[in-house]
Amino acid sequence: MVSHVPGGVLRGRVAELCGYRQEAGAPRTHRGVPSPWLTVVVSFEEPVRVVEETGVRELGVVLGGLHTEPVLLAHGGRQAGVQIGLSPLGARSLLGVPAGELTGSVLAGEEVLAGVGELRERLVETGGWRARFRLVEEFLLRRARPDPGVADEVVHGWRLLHRTGGAARVEELAEELGWSARYLRRRFREQVGLSPKAAGRVIRFDRARTELRGRLGTGREPCLAEVAHGCGYADQAHLTREFRAMAGLSPLRYLAEEFGPEFRFVQDGEEHGEGG
Repeated sequence: MVSHVPGGVLRGRVAELCGYRQEAGAPRTHRGVPSPWLTVVVSFEEPVRVVEETGVRELGVVLGGLHTEPVLLAHGGRQAGVQIGLSPLGARSLLGVPAGELTGSVLAGEEVLAGVGELRERLVETGGWRARFRLVEEFLLRRARPDPGVADEVVHGWRLLHRTGGAARVEELAEELGWSARYLRRRFREQVGLSPKAAGRVIRFDRARTELRGRLGTGREPCLAEVAHGCGYADQAHLTREFRAMAGLSPLRYLAEEFGPEFRFVQDGEEHGEGG
């Protein structure tokens, strides 16, 4: 995977561009877990297969709003594309609609991003990640519009949630912003897409997931108790409950699914000893 953080006009609106490629592997189902960013996936090869209760949708470009539950995506073993992480604060500027209108949605990209089908064709024909990222940035820059619709208070509250790792309470945010808690919740749902409490949960979960993946990537043990403490959970059991709610799996099962069968359940006994 190759990543790039855009600057200039896109800074703060686009969190990151990630290029990915898997040449061969077994067919599998991937869990698209909650994150603090809206996600656009532009597939180069196999379409993205969104697994839903009513069946499977095959999409060349997928746009996902903020969500608090996993989205199941299937592929046949070969996959390549670019994933774009968009800040909910910049959604209206780049997508033409506020993030609140996309919450929980998984849409064909063409429904919101006019011209993204042509972008996909150009990305397929272009070699090298640097050139592909440049094409994506040019596409987004052409769409960028001034957006006076996001209240300064919502921007400040969103940034405060990030600075505290999702730990800031609604009452604290409301007092900081000079709003009532009820009004704060309403404006957050409209302009971010989640309530402040739900946004905090997603930010904290994303932080914990990143920490666990980082530990495995550097050969360290994924000590759940340490991660829970460092990311602001009450205890390890709290961390496990949140993973089951947002990823559909316990932390260690999630890591095994992401990293494959070579991941050993070094703490399986400890995790199962929590009472399920």
